[in-house]
Amino acid sequence: MGSITIESTVLIPCGRQEVYAFCVDGEARAAVPGQEGVPVHVQDEVQDRSWTETHETRAETMTCTCVVYPVADSTRLTVTAQYTPKGLGRMFSAAKEGAYRKQEAARLAALKKAVERAVRKAKNV
Repeated sequence: MGSITIESTVLIPCGRQEVYAFCVDGEARAAVPGQEGVPVHVQDEVQDRSWTETHETRAETMTCTCVVYPVADSTRLTVTAQYTPKGLGRMFSAAKEGAYRKQEAARLAALKKAVERAVRKAKNV
């Protein structure tokens, strides 16, 4: 079995530029709970619109294509994540699909909270 692709969308009540700026900032992303210590490599950036990021761990490689869309007074972040297990994990990738879906939902929820918190903090300064 090869890689697993998961598409997710989250609505963030902030401006598109704010969401984009936070998401491509490596230092800001390193402070997101649950994602500490996982370096984010951002590439293929289209200013204030989209980017691709790669997360590399010992057990897997995750490549995410992210797009931000303005929606009324919020921003819709759509992420297409492709998980590619390494080593023995490749044999069990189908069994891990449910865990990957939960992991992606938790990752996006934490990212949404972190963006909202950062934007509130910036407005209060």
